[in-house]
Amino acid sequence: MTTSSTHAPAPAAGRTPRHFALDGDVRAVLLAVAEHQGLDHAPDDVADLLRRPDFDHGRLIEHALRHKLGAALSDYVHRHGLRRSFPVQLRVPLLSFLQNARHRAAVLTAEAARVSQAIAAAGIAAAWTKGVVAQERLYDGRAVRQFNDIDLMIRPEDRGRLSAALLDAGYAAEQVWDSVSGRLLPRSRAELRIYQLSPDHLPHFHRIGPDPVVPVFVLDVANSLTWHGAKWQVPMDEVLAGRRSLTVGELSLPALSGAHSFLFVCLHLFREGWVDRFARLKGANLSQVAEVLREWRRLDAGERASVLEAVAAYGLARPVAWVCGHTDRVFGTSLTEELGVGEEATAEWLGESVGGLWG
Repeated sequence: MTTSSTHAPAPAAGRTPRHFALDGDVRAVLLAVAEHQGLDHAPDDVADLLRRPDFDHGRLIEHALRHKLGAALSDYVHRHGLRRSFPVQLRVPLLSFLQNARHRAAVLTAEAARVSQAIAAAGIAAAWTKGVVAQERLYDGRAVRQFNDIDLMIRPEDRGRLSAALLDAGYAAEQVWDSVSGRLLPRSRAELRIYQLSPDHLPHFHRIGPDPVVPVFVLDVANSLTWHGAKWQVPMDEVLAGRRSLTVGELSLPALSGAHSFLFVCLHLFREGWVDRFARLKGANLSQVAEVLREWRRLDAGERASVLEAVAAYGLARPVAWVCGHTDRVFGTSLTEELGVGEEATAEWLGESVGGLWG
């Protein structure tokens, strides 16, 4: 997070994260899983690699976990009859990734619906983002999109009212979850100070629950599509005015429009892959890159036109070109040209990143 400066933070210095040492057959399989998650296409020739006796199944699982693709790999393998390609010792753990993801998705979705009622009662305009809505809108409810918390978007002026509503709904503020003791502990003053200086997010809210797989609910509240002080901003009144109701199973959740969801996914990835503080803390992963592509492919013609209008209106060509340029490099696609930002996706601009992040 940044200070109140109007200048963007410095991009991360070039370096190659150790978790992206991917090449050869493992990379080919992981890219196939990431791109279509086994949902859109039947397995192609890449699946045959899994049947080779010399294929490194353990290394594939390791990198799938590093890139939040464990559930996607499990779904791909089991739905397409590839389970016996894996060593017998890995089959049960591989299936557990998907079973765990399905359970977490159901529990977290129910909690989001419960919180939605409290927020609506307080008269606050809000929309759920990322995993809790993407699981249905992008992945057809198959729980292949892993998520560990629930993410909410609000207007900056609603921060105080939203905090009060969440406290009334049983959440604790300014605390962190300690998995060893199973307790909530006070967040450090240094961390709280960072949030004060960078008011694009509220400190995560927590609520302890009875579920042994989801022992605590973590709620992440944002009020910007980028970060405080960034020169790239989209008015939150406009973003939330376009929200819509999304049916997830038997529940209904307020969500961003398709166009705003695409912009948020792009700008969020830009934040985590380009800004030094976030790149060092978390960094980006392959599942995030694939989600950019999936978001774009799921937009209809009208939604794509809205994206182009917003990119032009709010000067978003540079961050969108950075994200989509890297996406094109990974998947051999042409998003930058389709979005009209190809001229911005220069080698020099794309090089301003965590070097070699996506291969």
